[in-house]
Amino acid sequence: MREAILDVSYEDVKLERRGLAAWITIDRASRGNSFRRQTLDEIIDALERVTDAPDVRAVVITSAGSRFFSTGGDVGDYWTRYRDDMVGMRAYERALEKTFAEMIHCPKPIIHRINGDCVGGANAFHLAADIAVMSTNAKLQQVGTMIGSVGGFGPTQWWPQVVGDKRAREILLCCKPVSAELALQWGAVNAIAPYDKLDETVQGYVDKLAKGFPDAMRYTKVAVNAPKELAFREMTQAREWLSLHFPSMESREGFGAFFEKRAVNSEPSWKATDTGHVTVAPYGGFSINCTSCGATYLPEDHKFCGMCGGKLPALGKSA
Repeated sequence: MREAILDVSYEDVKLERRGLAAWITIDRASRGNSFRRQTLDEIIDALERVTDAPDVRAVVITSAGSRFFSTGGDVGDYWTRYRDDMVGMRAYERALEKTFAEMIHCPKPIIHRINGDCVGGANAFHLAADIAVMSTNAKLQQVGTMIGSVGGFGPTQWWPQVVGDKRAREILLCCKPVSAELALQWGAVNAIAPYDKLDETVQGYVDKLAKGFPDAMRYTKVAVNAPKELAFREMTQAREWLSLHFPSMESREGFGAFFEKRAVNSEPSWKATDTGHVTVAPYGGFSINCTSCGATYLPEDHKFCGMCGGKLPALGKSA
């Protein structure tokens, strides 16, 4: 029955009806409300359910607690799960892409209730939402370039549309933190409120949206989303690039430092590029074959084989 469509239990997410709104709450406060693959799959399922649910006129996406909306992807989870599984990493990234596609394609308006700090890839939630209401204790911050990654699933495409080119570059390249007051000034959010007034402010938007006509509301979303839709092609390209870049020394150092709780060191990556290489192949391309043990596609700058210890031929020589 359509009336029971919201009667579902998840592990990482809560789905509940509050009046004329469906609330989707990420419930992983002990992990900074970070999202793993399961979290994304549950959000996608919840969004599909609220699309068809009767008497739901708006959707609120938020998370548990007041410290973090989300710290982004669960680094601990995908560092251990996908470090040597690029196929799995690509599938995780496809789930990210689908999550934000479901948000912008949901026929019902989505309100992002930013209850705490919104970090890294989590910023795509308020960028994809129709309305954003932010707690005054929260901040928005990208971290990608400082941990060897790129905010390629929404932030790089949508920040420039929301706040303008130069501000977006400072947010994405310099990882500038954006306070609630600045987010409101720059047009990144619609309203800010103290945490204890956040629900009241969100409810005010639910009440306004609930008075609109459903077909007119749905098509208005489609029309306004046109620039976001155009950016989706680049998001697909970003998915492929990020999958290829994940084994690089940049990603291994950045995510490894985060996982190991130590200071990050970008100097080896700079050294690789300063010597004409890239961080996916910091010791040159993989074209050397070992004549001792038969190992193939070894780095061009290596003098000895990592498999057998034998001396490697110089580039362009077979022995």
